[in-house]
Amino acid sequence: MHLVISRVDEPIFEGQVRAVSVPGVAGDMQILPHHEPLISPLKKGVVTIYKNNDKKESHIIDAGTLEVSNNQVTILI
Repeated sequence: MHLVISRVDEPIFEGQVRAVSVPGVAGDMQILPHHEPLISPLKKGVVTIYKNNDKKESHIIDAGTLEVSNNQVTILI
């Protein structure tokens, strides 16, 4: 699936991933390919990206919004 993480002033990450974990306000969530459409606020915590090459990348966020639609994940922080 395609993931975009962006701030208002700059992109943080863009690329194909196999999963992403996010700190949702109702609890942590892991988004996998072909996830149902979803919009959710995010709280302070760690976004973990699971890349297709089995490497992980983590980003600390203060808050944000998650949108999942058509195998595209967008996180605005």
